Amino acid sequence: MPHQIKNSTVIIAPLDWGLGHATRCIPIIKTLLNGKNRCIIASSGRSLELLKQEFPTLEFEEIPSYNITYGKNTFSTFFKLLVQIPKSLVVKSKEQSIANALAEKYNANVIISDNRFGMYSSKCKSIFITHQVRVRLPLVLRPFEFLFFQINKAMILKFDECWIPDYNGSKNISGILSHSWTVPNSYFIGPLSAREQVHSLRNYDVVAILSGPEPQRGIFEAILCRILPTLPYSSCLVRGVLAAHSQSTQVGNCVIQTFATNYEINQLLSGAKIIISRAGYSSIMDYEKLHLKAILVPTPGQTEQEYLGNYLREKTRYWTIAQNRLHKQLPKVLHEILEQTEKTPVQA
Repeated sequence: MPHQIKNSTVIIAPLDWGLGHATRCIPIIKTLLNGKNRCIIASSGRSLELLKQEFPTLEFEEIPSYNITYGKNTFSTFFKLLVQIPKSLVVKSKEQSIANALAEKYNANVIISDNRFGMYSSKCKSIFITHQVRVRLPLVLRPFEFLFFQINKAMILKFDECWIPDYNGSKNISGILSHSWTVPNSYFIGPLSAREQVHSLRNYDVVAILSGPEPQRGIFEAILCRILPTLPYSSCLVRGVLAAHSQSTQVGNCVIQTFATNYEINQLLSGAKIIISRAGYSSIMDYEKLHLKAILVPTPGQTEQEYLGNYLREKTRYWTIAQNRLHKQLPKVLHEILEQTEKTPVQA
């Protein structure tokens, strides 16, 4: 457990597949720093930049990126993910050498890898973080799911421990992804979120937070930019793209913003009546912590998000809409939610 690590040198290596793996490492890093540990961040791309902004005084190492890309629809996304497996294996192979080199360079006691399967070393204790012990496959491949679990399990067992960021019990938010088949030496450490409830000077009815690889991020943005400005609700759309400076543009009833800092997102979430985002697990952990209502739009072809969207729609505070149904369903769902919000005080 993070709070049990004291006075050690720890390398933290989050995956760069979206920002979620980096953001959920923030509370772990803060806990480690409180335990008087020396922390070295090893990552790449936007994940590395985010953690540099959050912890500017720490030491950083840039390691290879997976550079995963998606297709424009469910089939092409699954096919592209499939053909990118060899590239991922090459990066994983490089990570094994890098992990050993970094462990030796810093005389590390612990490596904590968030979904980087190659970031383990025999030179120190190695810990793997994942909420997806069981990999959810497309329907046509579902009969092979247990085989994929065995492969996943074998890779996780290269590490000394597996930390699962979820509750152990019926209140869990990951469903069968981490509560069906088990891996030895795994521990539920509770959901991880760096979000905080703050006083917000900008209160919107709707806040849309965009993230994830292209082209799906851009497709999602284009759809929401056609819908939100026309609705009778104040809204803010955070595009989530890299730029030298963030710019804001008012289009109809919607403020479109290039990106937002971690603190700005805390403000936006704290002042929103309803959130729209992908069904990424890290985002869901944020909503759980802040007790927010959210409309989840799974990335087409990303079966994990599709499963989480369907699983959580059975719980309170969550609605799920397929991306290709947004034009038809989003205005109606927003009307129902916001009308009910006006009638019912928000419960913390």
